[in-house]
Amino acid sequence: MTVKEALKYSADFLKNLTDEAENEAKLIVSHLIDEPISRLFLSVKTVDKTALYELLSKRAENIPIQYIIGKWWFYKGEYFVGEGVLIPRQDTETLVETAAELLKEKTAPSVADLCSGSGCIAISIAQDYPEARVTAVEKYEKAFSYLEMNIKHNAAENVIPVLADVCGEPFGSYDLIVSNPPYITAVAMKELSKEVKKEPETALFGGEDGLYFYNVIAEKWKAALKPKGVLAFEIGYDEAEAVSEILRKNGYSNITVKQDLCGHQRVVFGTVNNI
Repeated sequence: MTVKEALKYSADFLKNLTDEAENEAKLIVSHLIDEPISRLFLSVKTVDKTALYELLSKRAENIPIQYIIGKWWFYKGEYFVGEGVLIPRQDTETLVETAAELLKEKTAPSVADLCSGSGCIAISIAQDYPEARVTAVEKYEKAFSYLEMNIKHNAAENVIPVLADVCGEPFGSYDLIVSNPPYITAVAMKELSKEVKKEPETALFGGEDGLYFYNVIAEKWKAALKPKGVLAFEIGYDEAEAVSEILRKNGYSNITVKQDLCGHQRVVFGTVNNI
């Protein structure tokens, strides 16, 4: 099968499954022939029909396209992903950009990324600040294996992966702690798309009200922040007020909310008062 034939067949197959049929067709064919999308129409390689049908069948089973091709792009890097790890999303780049703003006056800062998953946040911060020491904390072994792979793949030598539970005892001393914790409510979990439900529940479900991990991290990890250290969270679009109050009741000050590119409230951060 030629590339052109494979692209047409794939797009036709996918058009009733996704609004991104043509883009996903390009991603799948590009993956199969190991050519960048920009060179697809120049390629003289052929596409294995059996392999193509197999991947399209997986997509018909609501397997995310990111899992099918085994990688995704975030900020300045490429990340391996698969079953057991949350897929990086553009919304989360707001947290990375906020971290860059908070660290711009720091020299050789110490940073922790809690609930690190694929490592996309930790690695992105490390890329922006090569002099930083970034500790990436992840509890689950499947996700941790992707974290380790992605650190190596992105040559992020200043990221230290730690297999640990953020609900346990905190460790280290940091200028900045960032986290994109599980924050979906019990009600919202039932309404997720079939595709999102393929991602690990442990990376999505944040307790009955979605606020469990915000409460735990804000309380426990306060002791791990240096004087004037900052804790920054990614949040759900309707959680800014609740998370701000969690920071406030735990003694944080200068609480600030940041919007993402779509105008949704996406990040909340506060400064610790432990001087």
